[in-house]
Amino acid sequence: MPSLLTITDLSFTHIGRSQPTINPIHLTLQVGEIVLIAGATGSGKSTLLNCIAGISPIHTGGTLTGNIQYNHESILEWSVQQRSRILGIVLQNVETQLFTDQVTEELAFGLENLNLPPAQIGLLTNAALQEFGLESQRNWAITQLSAGQKQRLILACVLAMNQPLLLLDEPFAYLDRAGAELLLRLLKHRATQGQSILLVEHRLDLVKDVCDRVFQFEAGHLVEGGRALASVSVNRTGVESEEAIKHAPSGSHILQTQNVSWGGYPAFPDLEIGQGETVLLKGDNGCGKTTLLKLLCGLLKPSTGKIKLFGRNTRKQRVVHIAKTAGFVLQNPNHQLFGDSVRQEVLQPGVTTLAAEQMLEQLRLSDRAEQHPQSLSQGQKRRLALGAVLVRQPQLCLLDEITVGQDPQSLSLMLEVLRNFTQQGGTLILTSHDPQVADCLNARVIQIGSRG
Repeated sequence: MPSLLTITDLSFTHIGRSQPTINPIHLTLQVGEIVLIAGATGSGKSTLLNCIAGISPIHTGGTLTGNIQYNHESILEWSVQQRSRILGIVLQNVETQLFTDQVTEELAFGLENLNLPPAQIGLLTNAALQEFGLESQRNWAITQLSAGQKQRLILACVLAMNQPLLLLDEPFAYLDRAGAELLLRLLKHRATQGQSILLVEHRLDLVKDVCDRVFQFEAGHLVEGGRALASVSVNRTGVESEEAIKHAPSGSHILQTQNVSWGGYPAFPDLEIGQGETVLLKGDNGCGKTTLLKLLCGLLKPSTGKIKLFGRNTRKQRVVHIAKTAGFVLQNPNHQLFGDSVRQEVLQPGVTTLAAEQMLEQLRLSDRAEQHPQSLSQGQKRRLALGAVLVRQPQLCLLDEITVGQDPQSLSLMLEVLRNFTQQGGTLILTSHDPQVADCLNARVIQIGSRG
């Protein structure tokens, strides 16, 4: 079978680094093949995709050596615009890839850049909306979409352009069960139609059956097979096996809600959550999980009903007051990292140097302490955002899809930190589409919206 993409002796070194992120690697991708790239967070997976797409070093800087060929022609001198004719890419942070204000306009944007006839654009746009379950949102402002719906939209935009080569960086992030199953079917179908797919994904158990070959980054080197498929489950060390602690709060209710609603969402279920308890909010994309977390921490005020936190109604409380006892880790870590270094993010007023260093050690970030937060991978940023909240020792912690983008070892570290938090009396409310998370944290699951 002919090779569509050939990578030879590729090496890349980021600006300010003395050692390469990617050591000389070789990789071929054949027509109609799906190849999985696995590896720890920050190991070079996204960097590889960026090099192929031309984002690195053209827009990020850095030093690239080696060669990248498409159909046996070198594309190193091609611009990002030229490469976009032959490849589509889905980035980890979908918000950096949204260019218009409205759903239908976003779908049309890429197709218009391919200079397709207006009638064909209309047909492809309607087909993509239907395929990805976005027909009801066709006229919505993109700001109205949930993270999962934005992920569906970006995937719809890229797949509608139908380039021969697809580069997908964590495409299953934020997708609910139905969305993940849909994407798996589409990828298998696209491969049978001759599209070649290079896939970066940590949820190896989800994607391994559709992949033709698996590679793993180890110390900057790309190794075929490796330990990737041997590490699909997280470490459950420290989780009690009996039901003795499951769902059992250690004290009185710290959070109660009654008849709470907001905007156009149906009324949320009434909550009674105790000290030391872990609760997972479960539901389909767009059902209102993130909205409920924002209501609980005071970023939004309910249209109806009341929320009592530590016995006090939050309606008239300022967010800054609520934040003294309730921490919130957002879906997108880029929205809450403000320090000049990783260490500075956790070494906040009132936090001791020892506590800050211990938190970085627990989250495997000590070796990144002097780096700028925005230089980290998305998975590392999420761990840092979690550490920056937990180091303040809140009594209640709200986590919105923070387990996305974590390799099994990093996810185990995060879950261990969260278990320690609840064992010390902290209360945890989180959202996640990863089925392992509820089990590992002994979480009580509360369904939000109708079951998909």
